[in-house]
Amino acid sequence: MKIDAIDEFEIKAEAFRLMTGHMAPGKDPAIESYAATFEVRAEEFERWLKENGECARAMLIAVRRILPDEEQP
Repeated sequence: MKIDAIDEFEIKAEAFRLMTGHMAPGKDPAIESYAATFEVRAEEFERWLKENGECARAMLIAVRRILPDEEQP
């Protein structure tokens, strides 16, 4: 499985949501269901990346190493 930039963002965004309860900037919450503004989410996401970026990068490297590059029939 190839992990591209979109997959990387989706993985980080889901980890961010699980750890903080916030949706990452760029993710679309349902209208009127989420109180945090885009600016708040962007600030929190940047802080989260600074604090957890090394772990996220290590996780992405690990996923790339254990998943096959191409699916076999």
